[in-house]
Amino acid sequence: MLAAAIQFAAWIFVFPRAFGAVHKSPEYPAPPPVSVIVCFHNEAPTLEACLRSILTQRPAPAEVIAVDDHSTDASAAIVRRLQQEFSALRTVDPGPTRPGKKDALTAGIAAATHPYLLLTDADCVPATSAWLHRMTAPFTSNAEVVLGCSPYRRRPGLLNAWQRFETTYVALQYQGFAAHGLPYMGVGRNLAYQKSFFQRAGGLRAHTNLPGGDDDLLVGHHATAPGTARVTDPAAWTYSAPATQWSEYIRQKVRHQSTGPRYRPLHRSILLVLAASHGLFFLLGLGLLFTPFWGGALLIYAVRAALILRVYLRAPVSDFLGGDAGAASVLLGDALLAPFSLFLAVATTLPPGRW
Repeated sequence: MLAAAIQFAAWIFVFPRAFGAVHKSPEYPAPPPVSVIVCFHNEAPTLEACLRSILTQRPAPAEVIAVDDHSTDASAAIVRRLQQEFSALRTVDPGPTRPGKKDALTAGIAAATHPYLLLTDADCVPATSAWLHRMTAPFTSNAEVVLGCSPYRRRPGLLNAWQRFETTYVALQYQGFAAHGLPYMGVGRNLAYQKSFFQRAGGLRAHTNLPGGDDDLLVGHHATAPGTARVTDPAAWTYSAPATQWSEYIRQKVRHQSTGPRYRPLHRSILLVLAASHGLFFLLGLGLLFTPFWGGALLIYAVRAALILRVYLRAPVSDFLGGDAGAASVLLGDALLAPFSLFLAVATTLPPGRW
């Protein structure tokens, strides 16, 4: 009953607000000049589409900084060719770098000439030409950090369906909690902040030994509720390329989970309780099906299922998920996520050295 109560609270009060009333950005005046930063390492298949879609935004970006993190493919040649067409495009050599993109990102931020920064990855493409304007407009209202959204592109296969479902659930979490004044993470595929915010946080020095954390740890440790804005308008999304092999996906998850033990204690506790309640809801509920309380267990399952469908099957969440998820696939995905939630509940309590 305790696990069910926590789940009901999340699906009634937290997750519905993730893509709630603010999913359509209000009309703002033109934002101040912004530096867009894209770090790349051997991204030749996707880099040109990414940079061209950024450079043709309306209004056009004042500056796009492409940081070449020691590419050995044709990526650098693609940037040089685009520079002949777009004067706003600059390239930066970050010097020696460690695993991950922290050093490359730090070099790009140091080279930025404008006080407002917009970040995305080299495999991402903005949903519309209004992306830059929508993501940076909150700066006119003194926002320090702007949390955006980045769904995965729809592709055939189980791995793609799983990644889209999991990414949607993560977006419901971090946007939902941010709506309640608890910004605990962002996604580097679509994130903006003031350069002064980055500098005041000490850059990324606090966790340079981790390959990840350039987005979630920076936001979680230094963003404040009054200084954080959320932009969930579908016109401001960036679409990212998903992993195509399970081995690649597992490597990504191991890298992402290595940052969990570094979260602030409050954020870790909240996520621990939520993840544990998710896993235990199914585990203990399954046990109740073999007792005289089976009818009550089924009723509780049905109520939670209705709450979940109310969130997932409404736009824009259904669009973020891929637009092809029926009730059966949503409930199956949620059930499959439950064991992983229990794993997260344990993993986030381990000391950082164990990762």
